[in-house]
Amino acid sequence: MGRLSRSRPPRQPLHRQSDPVKSATMTADEQVMELMRTVKCRLSPSKVHGVGVITLRDIKKGEQLYCRNRVKPIMYTVPFTELKQKLTDTHPEILQLILDRWPLTVNGGTFISPNYDARLVNFMNHSDTPNYDPVPDLAFADIPKGEEVFADYRQMPNYEEAFPWLPVV
Repeated sequence: MGRLSRSRPPRQPLHRQSDPVKSATMTADEQVMELMRTVKCRLSPSKVHGVGVITLRDIKKGEQLYCRNRVKPIMYTVPFTELKQKLTDTHPEILQLILDRWPLTVNGGTFISPNYDARLVNFMNHSDTPNYDPVPDLAFADIPKGEEVFADYRQMPNYEEAFPWLPVV
């Protein structure tokens, strides 16, 4: 029998670089612009119940919120120094979301949009007077920065089965 080697296998990187699909066709500036255009909400403690979806900026009636993930996530490759330079003054909350979820970005790691780390629509709380329609992913009304986004669960087919606590209308 041969002797077992005590050497360790080569270390694997903590964060694998993936083959970005869409980001490969976008410049770093375009990637940052897309993040600024589409990241409008975050998960946060709700004043109503548990966790909710909270706006990061003022949302206008009819505006898309990007809370439904309908396409494959984009791997962003923009360098951290550029992200920091472009987002610190204008959208620091987006930069913080990226750092909270993908800290290895500071070392050149890729990341996906904060809209895709969780399906935001799944964390929306119910309201009889919703300010969001999940089907077209649009605001029903103006929603000020820092306010919670609400859906009407009764708009879902068979909602009585999923949400038996809701009165049937």
